[in-house]
Amino acid sequence: MFFSTQYIRHASKPFYTPEPDVCHELLGHAPMFADPAFGDLSQEIGLASLGADDDDIERLARCYWHSVEFGLVREGGERKAYGAGLLSSFGELEHACRETSCAQFVDWDPGAAARQQYPVTEYQPVYFVAESLPDAKARMRAFCEALPRQFYARYNPATDSIWVDRAVRRTD
Repeated sequence: MFFSTQYIRHASKPFYTPEPDVCHELLGHAPMFADPAFGDLSQEIGLASLGADDDDIERLARCYWHSVEFGLVREGGERKAYGAGLLSSFGELEHACRETSCAQFVDWDPGAAARQQYPVTEYQPVYFVAESLPDAKARMRAFCEALPRQFYARYNPATDSIWVDRAVRRTD
C-alpha cells in the first residue's frame, strides 16, 4: 500500500516543488519501492523510529532526507539518483548528476547524514553517495542498530507484523 497526495505542482515551476506532489510520489517513490533494497532501506529508518526519542527522530529524519529523498549511488563511475526528490525534479536531478555541479558529494555515512542540515526550498548543497542500494541499506541498518533503544524492532513478512525483542509498555 502506498499513500499519495493528489496535489500537483504549479505549471509555472515544473522542475521543482518544495512540497511532495503526485509527480514526486509516482515518479520518485513508487518505482523505487519495487526495488527490495530500497524498500528495506526505507523500512530500516521507519523501524528505528519506533520508540525513539525526539533527538533520534530528528537524526533519522535527516538520514531519510539524504537517502530516500535525495540519495545517490555510484554506478559505472557515474552518480545515479535513487532518491525521490531527485527523480521527481528535473532541475535538481541535473544539479546533482552533472559533472560540473557545484554541490558537495560525500560518501554515504548515516552518522554524518544524521548531523547534516538541509534546505527544503532550494537545491541541496550536499549529497550523500552510496556504493549501491544494498550498501546504503547495510550502513543504515548498522547505524540504526547502534541507536540506544528501549526495544529492538524487526518486520516479519511471514506474519506481516512487527516483532519486538521484549514486552513494551506504553508510558504517558
